[in-house]
Amino acid sequence: MKKWLQWNPDRNGTIRLLLILAAILGVFAAVVIYAPDINYRNANASFGPDWQCTPQAQGDPVCIKKPAR
Repeated sequence: MKKWLQWNPDRNGTIRLLLILAAILGVFAAVVIYAPDINYRNANASFGPDWQCTPQAQGDPVCIKKPAR
């Protein structure tokens, strides 16, 4: 008869390594998903209060100067 996968103490390090890699991949995925959101919060960061900037999904924000009062 064939011996199917059985617990082997040598696999303990392999399982730990796979869990660490899964955690690193999860953190990387979270950064990739939520990092673009940071740019939308700072759309007016380089202009003064007399500019209105609208962030775009891809590319730079579109900015329009407000009319003077």
